[in-house]
Amino acid sequence: MGEADGQEPMRWDEQARGGAGGWVRGAAGSPPPPPDDGGPRPPLPTKVILMAVGGGVAIAALVLALSSFFGSSDTDDPVAASGTSSPPAPSTTTSAAEQDPVRTAASGAEQAAAVDALLDRSRTDRSTVIAAVGKVESCASAASVASAGKALDAAASRRDDLIARLDELSLDEIPSGREAADSLRVAWRHSADADRAFAAWADDAAGCTPGQVARGPSHTRGADSSALATAAKEDFLLVWAGIAEQYGLPARDASRI
Repeated sequence: MGEADGQEPMRWDEQARGGAGGWVRGAAGSPPPPPDDGGPRPPLPTKVILMAVGGGVAIAALVLALSSFFGSSDTDDPVAASGTSSPPAPSTTTSAAEQDPVRTAASGAEQAAAVDALLDRSRTDRSTVIAAVGKVESCASAASVASAGKALDAAASRRDDLIARLDELSLDEIPSGREAADSLRVAWRHSADADRAFAAWADDAAGCTPGQVARGPSHTRGADSSALATAAKEDFLLVWAGIAEQYGLPARDASRI
């Protein structure tokens, strides 16, 4: 704008803006500002340049600090922060299927053979019990009576073990297998009760006279439990006879289980 507008022309003053330099209105007669023809402007003073550079450095430092602060909440992994993921480490955990592989179910023949093996063990215990009761009855010596009592206690524990092993067997492939197992379990429980009662009878007979052993309450309990065991064995044999024949196992009677 010209002087006719009542305004002074613009001029460059290096002391303006605190020494940073700038365009200001000059006194009348001062040279007008150079035309803006796209050419180079007067160079900025060194102080202005240093201030601009310093401000840029400060801003860059602030941005870096903020990025570090907010970025640390996401991850401390430089690889993850860069957006590059590493392949997962191979798993060393053994799967449940590897630890406990599926076993092939036993066939009916295998299940029946497992029961038959338990019957063989039971037959041996039966022989031991009969011999021990005979020793107490005869009272040949104090030592033989005491030995018989220990043998009867041990036989009762073995009956308990037979029951536990029977409970572990799977008999689902045997026709009437569960029914047979129930009767056999009852028989062995009564047999164990009889063994313990006869063992108590042996303790009662300590110091006995040969041929003069009294049959007190312990002997009566033993005889009653033995009768119940025999009845349960008969129930078992009615079912087991057909199973043994089907799978080619030996026939049994009450004296062989």
